[in-house]
Amino acid sequence: MKTIAVTGGTGFVGRALCKALLARGCAVRIITRRRPAEPLPGASYAEADFSDPESLGRALDGADAAVHLAAALFCRSRKDFMSANAAGTANLVAAANARPTLKKLVYVSSLAAGGPSSADAPRTEADADSPTSFYGQSKLEGEKSVKTFTGGAFVVLRPPIIYGKKDSGFSKIAEWVRKGVMVNAGSAGGRFSFVYIEDLVRAITDALETDKFDGGTFYVCEPRSYAWLEFIGLLAAGMGVKMPLMLSLPPWAVYAVGWVYEGVTALTGADPVLNRDKAREAAGPNWTASPALWEKTSGRKDWTALAEGIKKTFH
Repeated sequence: MKTIAVTGGTGFVGRALCKALLARGCAVRIITRRRPAEPLPGASYAEADFSDPESLGRALDGADAAVHLAAALFCRSRKDFMSANAAGTANLVAAANARPTLKKLVYVSSLAAGGPSSADAPRTEADADSPTSFYGQSKLEGEKSVKTFTGGAFVVLRPPIIYGKKDSGFSKIAEWVRKGVMVNAGSAGGRFSFVYIEDLVRAITDALETDKFDGGTFYVCEPRSYAWLEFIGLLAAGMGVKMPLMLSLPPWAVYAVGWVYEGVTALTGADPVLNRDKAREAAGPNWTASPALWEKTSGRKDWTALAEGIKKTFH
């Protein structure tokens, strides 16, 4: 039985992945800062601090492979993003390099590490990386660290917008749609790529179980992109509610709202779900990617279409 260590295993993607790995007969070890109040049945837990390579090393001891999902999505400064995502990943790789049993490292990065796409074509792995947000920059630095893993093979996955049941970000959008109002952040004409949670989990397990992806970086998503208005329409239909009133905000206004939100949450201690960094991404305005390289390498093209994924999410 292989032991798979998973960072971020208590989150949306991580919990779904851990369930899938357990169903495959793997021993799952979730690396986390603190043990959750409701642990996943069948999984073990190892507490670690990503600023402490020694604690990460102890958490990785005896593991055959690791999936690095843990990341900070909403920080208030570039320094905080780099500390959490770049330095934290570098520490994990250093610990992995010192563990002789660990032969595979899968890093779940982001389309943000590549940057926005052009209006004419989706982003591919051949395009030069040009992240526009601090989050994207920190994830790209994390990728660079992962590529120094010498104990075995690495795989880097770059999903775009991830959605599915119990995803907090998707749920917040759905909440506003249910209220009857939604914002076109930055550009109503911007296009986006999506990946359903089950498809992403399958991509991760495929990367773990075969060597055909070793050493590669891959965009993983449905090949079709969607305009924001089309996405909101599909979401409203899937929820069985009316199409909400769409409000358009220019990039400077989104940035201002993000700045205010950061200030308010700094006082309350909550994480800002909208900040200036997300406003930088909203100015993209196109965030699309092509999964052609993944499809060619895997031999699979059976992605979940957005309409079907939304239906699964709400029913």
